[in-house]
Amino acid sequence: MQKALPFLVFVIVLATSRILGTMMPDSLVNFQPFGALVFCGMAVFGWRGIILPAFAWLISYGPTNAAQGYDWTAQMLVPVLGFAAMVALARLFKNSGTGKLFLGSLAGALAFYLITNTLSWAGDPLYATKSFATWFQALTVGLPQFAIPTWVFFRNALLAQGLFTGLFLLATRTAPLAWKGRPLPAVS
Repeated sequence: MQKALPFLVFVIVLATSRILGTMMPDSLVNFQPFGALVFCGMAVFGWRGIILPAFAWLISYGPTNAAQGYDWTAQMLVPVLGFAAMVALARLFKNSGTGKLFLGSLAGALAFYLITNTLSWAGDPLYATKSFATWFQALTVGLPQFAIPTWVFFRNALLAQGLFTGLFLLATRTAPLAWKGRPLPAVS
């Protein structure tokens, strides 16, 4: 049980942050650590580095959608594709210096936003005509019945990506951690 305790605490903290964010939608909506942890986990530790954030996201996604009043639909796969793109992008930044990892993580947030909003626009019948104008609407203000414009989601995701990436990199570059028996590379 002692070996599993850090894992359980990490998963609970991540899942709780997602659920609490849903319960307070007007304050920092979409300000969550998952994107940064998925990107940095892959870029720094490889496939093993995305297990914990992916698991925490998966166990919190269903309750979060239920709390927001969404049914189980194929649309729920959209963020999975966004995270898959972040993982693919993170692989390009493996063994990069801190500055490149930070910028790559911000690029990952942009890729996630473009992919998820584009897929939502393509699959949502409320965007009756599929044109550049309605795609741009999906990326900026979204549908009129929603109080929070989509650009706010992107702004908060980008802020969270920057903050949590910075914290992740600071922790992994300065703490006396070891991976496979070797210390992590120094800041370059």
